[in-house]
Amino acid sequence: MVDEYCSTCRFWLQTRVEGPGVPGIPGTPPQGECKRYAPHPSVGSGHRHVLWPVTAAADYCGEWTARR
Repeated sequence: MVDEYCSTCRFWLQTRVEGPGVPGIPGTPPQGECKRYAPHPSVGSGHRHVLWPVTAAADYCGEWTARR
């Protein structure tokens, strides 16, 4: 049985790696974007854009689907 974490879900895409390779953020966990649903609109500083929800590799949402 596979652990049902974001990092093993088919809808998750890693966008930031773990550790000291990330300038100014040493030791942080891997993060990525959940692409299960459409991105959410975000309005800030005069710009309109959409964002995918950012999650940690060890997070889960209950709608996990295995990678193929």
